[in-house]
Amino acid sequence: MVAAAGGPALRLQSVWRRTVLVIPIRVALGGVWLAAARLAGAPNAPALLAFAVGAFAIAFTALNDPRRRFLRTPDPVAAPADAVVDPPWRHAVAATFPSTAGLSVLAAIALVPQPTLTALLGGASAGLGVAALVSLPRLDRRLYVEPRSHALYLR
Repeated sequence: MVAAAGGPALRLQSVWRRTVLVIPIRVALGGVWLAAARLAGAPNAPALLAFAVGAFAIAFTALNDPRRRFLRTPDPVAAPADAVVDPPWRHAVAATFPSTAGLSVLAAIALVPQPTLTALLGGASAGLGVAALVSLPRLDRRLYVEPRSHALYLR
């Protein structure tokens, strides 16, 4: 993918598509970590409670992030005509970093010594999926992001 000027074409990812693709990944990973916690010895009721608390706390926090009042999102600019949209798998992978991947790493570390903590972290992953699902109707389908610089574009 080479731009007309000889440099690499601008790679973009749809913000809406990234969100759609990461929802099932986050929810499925939440379920995997809950099942792993149960298999590692977490008692049923505490594991389910930890999962529910993690899901609710993260979903609530993500949807009501107080930092939004202080952070200004830059206005998107028109995407260049030669910009290339990444394939769906790149959208999904980019959307999992750092939050979903980080939660999974922490859940794996906690699995043997603290399986109930793993259930809590699985709930947090599922909660991120729920928050993404709830936020989906508010996303502008014309909004694209450049994955490295996080610059916003309209297409």
